[in-house]
Amino acid sequence: MNTKVKLTAAAAMLVCVTALGTSTAMSADAPKPEMNNKCADILWNTELLNRFPRVAAGCQEVAVKDGKKYARFTAKVTTVTKETITVQFLNVVGHKGRPITIKPSATGKVDMAGKKVAYKDLRKGDTLTFWVPENRVGVISEPGDTSESEILLK
Repeated sequence: MNTKVKLTAAAAMLVCVTALGTSTAMSADAPKPEMNNKCADILWNTELLNRFPRVAAGCQEVAVKDGKKYARFTAKVTTVTKETITVQFLNVVGHKGRPITIKPSATGKVDMAGKKVAYKDLRKGDTLTFWVPENRVGVISEPGDTSESEILLK
């Protein structure tokens, strides 16, 4: 194996071990990552996959709530306008992916350092956590959230 593959495998293992260590601290009604659910097992929306073929590389973990799968992503804000925000999703080793533009829903919020923050309060450089519901083209603040913000597929 080359060094890059070894580093990626080590980072993925670290993410898995970290997720296992924190899952016991979650509340009873919080979604829990399941051991047999991997980012590669998510059924990605075809349009999303066509536009961003490496979307699975940015997936940090999978959680299941009420029988539905959600993929977690971390992203850095690069641009904020009145109507959209642009982010770069980070892969498991922290490398930035292609820019993705999101049109926030009217009531949509995002997780920033464990707090729910309105899109209008975001600034360039903020690090966010998003969840993408399986087979959808949108982001939410946590599994089960119904206020989905649209990923623009330009």
